[in-house]
Amino acid sequence: MHSKDLHKIIISLQKTAHNHNVRVIDQVLSHAITNGLTTHSTSTWNCILRAYSKSPTPIKALRIFNKCSPSIFPDNYTYPPLLKACSSLLSLSMGTELHARLTKTGLDADIYVQNALLHFYGVVAADLTYALVVFDRMPYRDIASWNTFLGIYNNNPDFGIQDLLILFIRLMCEEIKADKITLVILLSACAREEEIDCGRALHSFVTKVGLECNLNLENALLEMYTKCGDMDAALTLFNQMVSMRDIVSYTILINGYVEMGSVDLARKIFDNILIKDSVLWGSMIHAYVKAKQPKAALELFKKMVDERVMIPDENMMVSVIAACASLSDLQFGRLVHRFIFQNNINQDVFVKTALIDMYSKCGSLEEALVTFYKMDDKDVFAWTTIIEGLAKSGLGDKALCLFNQMERQGVMPNEATFVSVLAACSHSGLITEGCHLFTRMATVYRVKPKMEHFGCLIDLLSRAGLLYQAEEFIKIIPSKDKLIAYKTLLSSCIKYSEFDLGKKVANEIMNLGSQSNATFILLSNFYALTGHWAEVTELRRNMKQFDARKKPGTSAL
Repeated sequence: MHSKDLHKIIISLQKTAHNHNVRVIDQVLSHAITNGLTTHSTSTWNCILRAYSKSPTPIKALRIFNKCSPSIFPDNYTYPPLLKACSSLLSLSMGTELHARLTKTGLDADIYVQNALLHFYGVVAADLTYALVVFDRMPYRDIASWNTFLGIYNNNPDFGIQDLLILFIRLMCEEIKADKITLVILLSACAREEEIDCGRALHSFVTKVGLECNLNLENALLEMYTKCGDMDAALTLFNQMVSMRDIVSYTILINGYVEMGSVDLARKIFDNILIKDSVLWGSMIHAYVKAKQPKAALELFKKMVDERVMIPDENMMVSVIAACASLSDLQFGRLVHRFIFQNNINQDVFVKTALIDMYSKCGSLEEALVTFYKMDDKDVFAWTTIIEGLAKSGLGDKALCLFNQMERQGVMPNEATFVSVLAACSHSGLITEGCHLFTRMATVYRVKPKMEHFGCLIDLLSRAGLLYQAEEFIKIIPSKDKLIAYKTLLSSCIKYSEFDLGKKVANEIMNLGSQSNATFILLSNFYALTGHWAEVTELRRNMKQFDARKKPGTSAL
């Protein structure tokens, strides 16, 4: 196999990074090495490295470079794919080693290489120090440099749209013409922060400078308007995109209507689309779940399956399983689980976690545990879900046992995990264990307690009759969160006939000025039990004045 032949094969395969193509490249490269044809041109090696850097196994690009470096004469196209591989692997050490080689060879002065270094440090480094150094030392910056740097800022939560606009102004001052990618980055920041005025200004800029809109830019504008809640502007733009719309455009508009609660409008748009992909079907099903219309979600899923439209993906199945959980429909949930098996749908950690949640909420803890124990890789969300399921079923000891097992396996609990395990202690009366966990959460795991954690602990102490200890905890809770805690404590005061403390708690609730019907009823019941009928009369009068009525119950059936 000659160098030219190998070069042509690699070029034809590197455009896609599928596993099949990588296996072909493996075979071609092995054949070439076996036959002693390792002395290929630098451009051929660059193609090989580029192909592996885009593949699911980018480490191979670095291994080949290190092994075959005597046969390679690196140029400015050799290192960017290697840096891309380091970015994919999140390896700062490998990337800095390549940077050192670049400095020795003098290739670090090439703008193509500098842009690759900028991207690498922006992705891998914990802060922007390295990226800033590279950016500031660049003698010349092209639009790719600026777009890379804008993208780094956009992906960093410490920076907002104002920071990006300052960079944008600097770009303009250097007389570099912004392109479509620049505007897409800025519009995505506007959408994320819901900065409608900034988004409109950018839209005007696009029109004013005559920047030709392509589909990505149109979709970015559409996304900005929908995220900012201006559905009239979004619909106007959508109607103007007659010849440019794609599935993404429809999905953005549907999600926009869903966010504002107009699920029926979203469904009308959905029904008018002739060709729908799995993302679109999944978005509409998820819309019903989010709008708390699980029956409609399952009906749409059943319609898709009956019409043999397509095999759903794992993302759609998560929404379908969530709908079953909302309805506590164990029978349909089992059918969905069987459907996943029969159609070889990828059961990733999200699908399995959704199944655990569904079985728990449908009352089948045995099936939830079986699903959990069959998981190969359990993340913190899977552990939290099963612990929550056990907690709600009153199996506090089992939940605590699983929490300890999770710690032994080196899985770091998060805020939600502690809420679940503290709730388990509360429901099962595990006072010592709950207090110990609360202390460890703050001291060992450095998780700052929130109202949910305080609520669990106060509920735990209140249920056990330790009312004065619960009161001490309420004192350190922020004022805006004290009402719920005091209501929990007052209920326990009624239960344990602690009327002296109850009077104090009732006064605190009155001082907080809550006017909800639940608060009025709770206080009224307390004052009635203690014989304070004047207060009961006053509360009933206030209930009529504020028209505080109990909301009628609803059923999902």
